Amino acid sequence: MIETLIQQAFKGPLEKLGIYEDDVTIELERPRDRNHGDLSTNLALVLAKRLGRKPRELAGELAAALELDKAMIESVEIAGPGFINFRYGRGYQIDRLLAVWSNEALSEIRNGGGKRINVEFISANPTGPLNVVSARAGAFGMTLCRLLDAVGYDAHSEYYVNDAGRQVNLLGASLRAHYMQQRGRSVEFPEDGYKGRYLEVMAGELLDQDSTAIREAAKVFDNESFQRVEAPDGNAEDWCSLDEDASVRCFAKYALMKILGWQRETCRRFGLRFDTWYFESELHETKRVERTLETLRKREQVYEEDGAVWFRSTAYGDEKDRVLIRADGGPTYFLADLAYHYHKFQRGFEHAIDYWGPDHHGYIPRMSGGMLALGVPEGWFEVEILQHVTFLENGREMNMSKRQGRFVTMDQLMDEVGADVAKFFFLMRKPNSHLDFDLDLARDTSSENPVYYVKYAHARICSILEKATKVGLDVPAPNEAGLRHVEDPAAWSLAGHIIRLPRVITAAARSREPHRLTAYVLELSRAFHQFYTECKVVDETEPKRSESRLMLCLLTRKAIADVLRIVGVDAPERLPDKE
Repeated sequence: MIETLIQQAFKGPLEKLGIYEDDVTIELERPRDRNHGDLSTNLALVLAKRLGRKPRELAGELAAALELDKAMIESVEIAGPGFINFRYGRGYQIDRLLAVWSNEALSEIRNGGGKRINVEFISANPTGPLNVVSARAGAFGMTLCRLLDAVGYDAHSEYYVNDAGRQVNLLGASLRAHYMQQRGRSVEFPEDGYKGRYLEVMAGELLDQDSTAIREAAKVFDNESFQRVEAPDGNAEDWCSLDEDASVRCFAKYALMKILGWQRETCRRFGLRFDTWYFESELHETKRVERTLETLRKREQVYEEDGAVWFRSTAYGDEKDRVLIRADGGPTYFLADLAYHYHKFQRGFEHAIDYWGPDHHGYIPRMSGGMLALGVPEGWFEVEILQHVTFLENGREMNMSKRQGRFVTMDQLMDEVGADVAKFFFLMRKPNSHLDFDLDLARDTSSENPVYYVKYAHARICSILEKATKVGLDVPAPNEAGLRHVEDPAAWSLAGHIIRLPRVITAAARSREPHRLTAYVLELSRAFHQFYTECKVVDETEPKRSESRLMLCLLTRKAIADVLRIVGVDAPERLPDKE
């Protein structure tokens, strides 16, 4: 890459100053102001104090000593207090544009070597429809999987189903109570039970369902990942005749079947593809939890105190040791989580990335320590924290509560703004930044909405290309001879954005920051709109110039489509007419 060549060119000048490559890091960044060039380094500012020199004077000396191919770097300039700026040569730009067009540039960044990476980005209780917390995790996780694949890794998407423990029993008791109430029977609703409208509807459906209909409903789970999902025997009246514990288990089993069906369909609708749906209950049934505890015992990582079994978490930087087995003999969720992640390692994944909510930040040290205690290599386990989302409507914050049934679901969000808009909005901020999601802006179908602004750029290019064909202009694939006719500053500014595509993808994958993609495609769209405003693209009187501009249109359309494909957003050829 050109950055490497520039860094290597500094070797000679730095050695003359008594400084060697291992003494200093040469950082190259894109200037905020495009008028300052394509790449910039603050090297002179960093070294000036060390050498007792004036930064700008040192910058001039370093720049003058650089030996760079003019076809690649057209000029080296000094700016401000001592920045060294580089401008790409036309030959290099044309070469990179053609590499983007042929996909050679995207092939060059595939350096992952097929390393298998597990990305777990939804971990949900199957106690209700998926909410907007899972929606943001889904947008980031799925995009990261595509990013990792784009740079040569083998990314494996995983959904963790929390189908064990108190919440599932509470779900069954809640559905049972709803059903019995609708039958006109007196029943005490469980404390902290689920009161959402969806359970009332589910209970109403059970009033008229026989055992055959219930068994048929389970056939939707034909995927290998869902072999654990099955319908309870009999019908709701049969379940009510059982003792209370058995009755609750049947209602819970039915509720899990229905809700997991909803969740799977919601994920499909949102564009999420999971290679594995992993069930927590499997950890317990296969004794993985017990075997994980035994491994920790053998490695002398646990001790007993006050009737409980403790993990020596403080030995790994945690603030206190953590309970693995409670005094009543039951395993903690932490132990189950250790068993789950240890099984990821046993399944052959060379790295694991989890997306967690902000309230789990303190959970990271004990989990990281637990992996090390189990013999998993340091750095194998990685956590990306997703901050809260606040939904605004008419300038006011919306309140959400799952148990009371007042919450925004993924499906409701898609009904309101569409999956594409939701995903793009989620990805416009860093994952560890709080997001204010403006529903009014998201509903807007004008260019004020950033999603429509990008889609409009793609659709406008399609329209331009169609118009050019209708008036008899050739629309050749980008080629060196044609791109040599590109002259306008706005056109070369657009070209500079297109060339950045592979670098943006690489940086986004490496930093786990998919928001770089949305920022890039917005910048690219603005550059295209500016180019279109300043340069007449379809001009029968200037066919050669028009062809070169049409080539830039083709390149821009491809770059936009490549980014939107990774983000999981449609790139339309035309936008629907407004009513």
